[in-house]
Amino acid sequence: MKHSVTKDGAVFLLEIQHRQNATWQGSITWVDRQNKQYFRSALELIKLIDSALDQSVEEEREGEESGYEEE
Repeated sequence: MKHSVTKDGAVFLLEIQHRQNATWQGSITWVDRQNKQYFRSALELIKLIDSALDQSVEEEREGEESGYEEE
């Protein structure tokens, strides 16, 4: 089962491979960066998304501080 998820402009491709022990196992791909990670629970999935968004925000701040702006 595949789904796409968009959060704060970031697009993630979510692939649920198994539903076991009352949670999900599968992979998530951050589409913009072609970064694929595997997760073993829904909690781990949420942490991966949160970490990716934090990383994105941090990189935006660094870009603003250096005077670089994306068009």
